[in-house]
Amino acid sequence: MLTEYSYEKPNGSIMRAKWQYETLQKHGFKNISLIDNFSKYSEKPKNCLFHAQQHSGKFLEKKSYISDLHGIAHEEMWYKSFSNSLPYWKKFGFRIKSNAIKKLEKKIWTNSLHLVCASDMIYEKVKNIQTATIVRNAVNVNEYPITQCDDLRVAVVGPFLPGTQNYDALELLHYCVKNLPTIHFDFIGDISDDFKNSLNFPNVNFLGRVKNYIESLSRCNVLLSPYPYHSHIVASKTKMLEAGACQMAVITSESGGLGFPDDLLLIAKSKKDFIQKLEYLKDEKARNCLGKNLRLEISKNYNTETETIKLLKLYDEFLPQIP
Repeated sequence: MLTEYSYEKPNGSIMRAKWQYETLQKHGFKNISLIDNFSKYSEKPKNCLFHAQQHSGKFLEKKSYISDLHGIAHEEMWYKSFSNSLPYWKKFGFRIKSNAIKKLEKKIWTNSLHLVCASDMIYEKVKNIQTATIVRNAVNVNEYPITQCDDLRVAVVGPFLPGTQNYDALELLHYCVKNLPTIHFDFIGDISDDFKNSLNFPNVNFLGRVKNYIESLSRCNVLLSPYPYHSHIVASKTKMLEAGACQMAVITSESGGLGFPDDLLLIAKSKKDFIQKLEYLKDEKARNCLGKNLRLEISKNYNTETETIKLLKLYDEFLPQIP
């Protein structure tokens, strides 16, 4: 299994490779190794099937790997080029880069043996390019503590840096924080100075990058997770799965809720709607009901055991094709 990211620096990209690798080993599949920081200079094992995360297949020979798609990068970059938080020159750069990555992604997908898609949306976009299987992002709920927070406390998870979808939500977050002075908000993740200064309110706590993310997350009982329109092209949002595994209620936007049953998340359609739903979650019974139902749904349909079985079947199918 190959990834261009560092195993020691957790983010959404490495977490997918991490749970796949660890759960495969728990299933008794020991003949596997995880190579992080993979590049064109890395030594490549011989006579093996490569499970290439994201774009790492670009360093491999044709038909020697299955490609794991966490999202559609060229579309995500294209949408970023319309971000109001970026200067014109950076927007233009994203458009140029989007065209280059589109060519790269098509080449990676065409040269692969098979595609592993992290969501239904991704599958629909690539199913006519190469054979594909949906292996959703997943968590083991038993590894996540159930929140013990009694009073309403809201987690907002970053990073909050220019060019990220979290940064683009600044106007909405400012509106929520300012108009809900009795609700406490914890911002988790790297944050730019201008973003931080814009949210300088008594009910806001900036935790920055934390050593134990899950512990910090579970100290809250609600996740506020607005997503921009283009997020529908990426996988199931890992932070929403993690919050649900902690039995937290989740408030998100319409695009953030895609792929989840309608009654498990609170979907807000406007700034005022976000306010109303946060006010609603002051009710402890409402929070607990949403959190319990979401955790149950994740344990059934977004669990690592079920998704790993799909990978094992793919390995059984494609390993014999490797000389």
